[in-house]
Amino acid sequence: MTLLSIAAAWFDVKKSIIPNALLFPGMGVGVILRTAADIYDGNCSDIFVMAAEVIVLFVFLWPFYGMGGLGAGDCKLLLMAGVFLPVNQAIFVIASAFFIAAIEIIFLKLIRKMRKKIPFAPAFLLAVLLGWL
Repeated sequence: MTLLSIAAAWFDVKKSIIPNALLFPGMGVGVILRTAADIYDGNCSDIFVMAAEVIVLFVFLWPFYGMGGLGAGDCKLLLMAGVFLPVNQAIFVIASAFFIAAIEIIFLKLIRKMRKKIPFAPAFLLAVLLGWL
């Protein structure tokens, strides 16, 4: 997931878009890896937990997308966390990403270099890296 987060951050900063060609295959890899790990651990019911996580995340993120606070690529990137990570880690990464993005916005307002759109994927990448600590 770290490599996908790095690629997403690069695209978001350079192109202001996170391509579906990165996100959808990434989600597929996440489903395969998490399912394989669950089968290896003998916990095959976790696929239903993963599906529930993604549905709850989607419902939670929909208002942010509708208000224009997040782009569609940002929402899909956050959904990818729900696919790759167990619930507690996904919540940590998502909450941390929002917190880091809020700090970024405050900092940019203070130095008066606020842009209309702020890339969210770098905050997500930093949250993923913090999750490794």
